[in-house]
Amino acid sequence: MQEQLQHQIQSIIGNYGWMLIAGFAVLLFRSAIEASVESFKVFWGDDLNTDDVIILDDRPARVVRVGIFKTIFFIYEVGVAEGKPYVKSGNKMAIQNDKLKEHRIEKPLPMLDLSKWEKRSE
Repeated sequence: MQEQLQHQIQSIIGNYGWMLIAGFAVLLFRSAIEASVESFKVFWGDDLNTDDVIILDDRPARVVRVGIFKTIFFIYEVGVAEGKPYVKSGNKMAIQNDKLKEHRIEKPLPMLDLSKWEKRSE
């Protein structure tokens, strides 16, 4: 009885062992696989493009490069002198593509000429 049970276990492991190993590998590398998928979605998507002007966490920024695994931004430091805003300095910031969802990114619309839609009183 014990030999028969041992033989059945060995045949199951022999025939389906590769599935067990593959399942274990997927569990081990799950976070890496998810991060890679998110990174490729940003890289292949059209949400962020090079030279886009955005607002990143309430600070003006420009997209320098969208890579496969990280996106590089130039964050502007803005000051005000004599009532006029000016760029004091800036910093480059690299953010992993799978971490972009943790940041607040706004892509403002370009300036629109709303006068076309004004109702003219005649």
